[in-house]
Amino acid sequence: MISHQTDLEFVHRVQNAIDMLPSPIFIKDGAGRYIACNRAFESYIGVPRSELCGATVYDIAPAELAAIYEKADLDLMAKGGTQSYEANVRYADGSYHDVIFFKSVFHNAEGKTDGISGVILDITERKRLESELAQAARVDFLTGALNLRTFYDLANQQFTSFKRTGEEFSLLMIDLDYFKEINDTLGHDAGDDALRKFVQTAKTNLREQDIFARTGGDEFRLLLPGTSQSGAMLLAERIREEVNQVKIGTPNGSIALSMSTGLCSSLPDDHSIDSIVSRADVALYRAKAAGRNTVKAHGHIDCKYHPDVKTDSVSF
Repeated sequence: MISHQTDLEFVHRVQNAIDMLPSPIFIKDGAGRYIACNRAFESYIGVPRSELCGATVYDIAPAELAAIYEKADLDLMAKGGTQSYEANVRYADGSYHDVIFFKSVFHNAEGKTDGISGVILDITERKRLESELAQAARVDFLTGALNLRTFYDLANQQFTSFKRTGEEFSLLMIDLDYFKEINDTLGHDAGDDALRKFVQTAKTNLREQDIFARTGGDEFRLLLPGTSQSGAMLLAERIREEVNQVKIGTPNGSIALSMSTGLCSSLPDDHSIDSIVSRADVALYRAKAAGRNTVKAHGHIDCKYHPDVKTDSVSF
């Protein structure tokens, strides 16, 4: 027969063993109360073992998280076996971490479920990297505007909504004027600076729901949900005027930016987003043919105010 002293030695050895493991480990009884944990769990939660033992999840976690843990524990106790799921845990410093719980039931001498043992795997950093990668796949790395693929994903959703509800939207096709000359005369660093400053200027005039994308070297598209063609014209002109105030300078000279814009709104007989893109592209061609730094609308009265762009020591 194993003596009580031997039992205590065994428990002590097990406790020492799990205390050496870096992952947070916990054990709960059949009533969902903590009966053991390792040092890593104490440090992770920020609660000493003396307070953990006998506590429930509601004693150590925010109520909304405790409810998630409790439901998962009850499901596992009812079904048996093992369980894994992602959740949040409030860390010792009060911040919230993304984790995966791995849990398993254990049984008493009669073979009945007697409690749960579990381990926590912190995936906060992995989640952060996944979010950064997802964001990188959506945006243009140089300017922070959306990329062409994301534009079509979002624009097609907007087009589907338009066909269902009839709520119109407008599309702007925008080119920076003389962008090749900026690169050739002032250098590619100046060209990159021009793109970034243009995007920054445009974004200050946009709503959260607007879809703004860089679709080529100096080509941009701006989709405005719930915006009429006349409303889009006013916005385009406001952006154009602000862009004219932006100067790109290097030791070789400087230039004030300008942009040419073609725009149109959605029509009931449009069969795809490309139908709208084509009309806006025609209007953009008209804006360039009219001398640039202007806004032209497809089938609409054009903007009449087209001041010349003034440059300092560089002229094109």
